Amino acid sequence: MHLDAQSLRLDDSTDLTEDDDPFTAKLSFEQGGSEFVPVVVNRAVLQSMSRRDVLIKRWPKPLRWQYYRSLLPDASITMCPSCFQMFHTEDYELLVLQHNCCPFCRRRIDESSQ
Repeated sequence: MHLDAQSLRLDDSTDLTEDDDPFTAKLSFEQGGSEFVPVVVNRAVLQSMSRRDVLIKRWPKPLRWQYYRSLLPDASITMCPSCFQMFHTEDYELLVLQHNCCPFCRRRIDESSQ
């Protein structure tokens, strides 16, 4: 008697995730703890990311630009173009509508530039 059998194999490897998203592959937490270790990537990994996923703090010289990527892709983030503070988009828009300025640096928001 011949039985047809199906099998399922589960591997611990995350090759698909690493190939699809090099940033996620570099995420790590220190062993035995919950302290977050910032992810530092090279230029090639940064260039492979979608522009809409990366927030850039464009500091004036001699400071270097800083690049950020949200770990919560469903959370919409807005950054003030003056002080580079990041906010949940809904919170930022509400406060700008109420006060016509950034909630952190208080720089006036010109309605024509939005």
